[in-house]
Amino acid sequence: MGETPLRTTKPQDRQSRTLKKERLRPLSEPEKAHQEALNTLRQYDRMVELINETLRSSQRFRLRPSAIQELNRLSIKNIEPEAGRWRDVPIVIEGSRHQPPSWDQVAALIDDLCDYVNDHWHDRSPFHLAAYVMWRLNWIHPFVDGNGRTTRAVSYYVLCGKLGFHIPGVTTVPELIAQNKDPYYDALEAADAAAVDALVDVSEMEHMLSDLLAKQMVLALERAEAPNLRENIAKAREEIAKVPRAKRTSRGTETLRSRPAFVAGGVFGAVTLLFFMALVLMSVLGRPVPEQARYLVVIVLALSGGFSAAFLGGNASARGAIPFAGGNNNPLAVAFTGGIAVLVALLILGRYLFM
Repeated sequence: MGETPLRTTKPQDRQSRTLKKERLRPLSEPEKAHQEALNTLRQYDRMVELINETLRSSQRFRLRPSAIQELNRLSIKNIEPEAGRWRDVPIVIEGSRHQPPSWDQVAALIDDLCDYVNDHWHDRSPFHLAAYVMWRLNWIHPFVDGNGRTTRAVSYYVLCGKLGFHIPGVTTVPELIAQNKDPYYDALEAADAAAVDALVDVSEMEHMLSDLLAKQMVLALERAEAPNLRENIAKAREEIAKVPRAKRTSRGTETLRSRPAFVAGGVFGAVTLLFFMALVLMSVLGRPVPEQARYLVVIVLALSGGFSAAFLGGNASARGAIPFAGGNNNPLAVAFTGGIAVLVALLILGRYLFM
């Protein structure tokens, strides 16, 4: 009697298929408001946990994309099905001139943001790192919703982690920002304007954060919430005092920092140099400047040189490129004094050479 052959089944081809994204029941306005309030509390609690975990850890601080995603997920849980996921659609920020980057760049840009914070953890101030996160995360706008709430939470997490303690106070910096968003929006616009010229200038945001942190500490002390943390508060005040109060970005500074200002300085400089060379060449060839035109020639030479120095010096100061102490604190003053100095010097030189 022969053996019965074993039956075999043909293996099926392995194929992938996408799962439908979860759909949430639309919420009424009261339901949405209630859910947002719950989410705010949950996000705050998790933010505090993250801060405490950082302070207790002996490991070096590292900002991770997963923490950013988690805080966003908590912020819009049960409201938006894409909670905690990088957006995969274009997005527009109403009321702003900034256009966020394409969705396919989000993950890489978030990695760059985290790298900036982690790489500069020891050589940048708490306010600079927190301000950078506050601006850059808004600039990327990585989520379909809850970007502002998430950004403020992540920034505060970085600020407390760098300061080395969780600042007391029922009303925290994120809440103070939410109460009055105009300075916040102004600081974002100033940083966006600098980014157009490939510059990182979050000085306006640093000032805003330092002012609000000071306000939070005052409120904590008034409510007697910080009797055992005066040493930490003194440390925070020292950090606040280090923020250069004279470096607030102004429209004049933004103008000097722009590419047109640099080009204008180069053009005036080229005109000055060519004009001076032409005068010297004329003198060598025995064709001196006519006496009746010498005053005009000297004035034109001095003005073009003065404008060149003003634009180039102001541009360098606005970009933080002047190597000596204090040279980058007030670009308008650098432009004015530099321009006047060169104007006077060329007037004296022109009078000596051509009059």
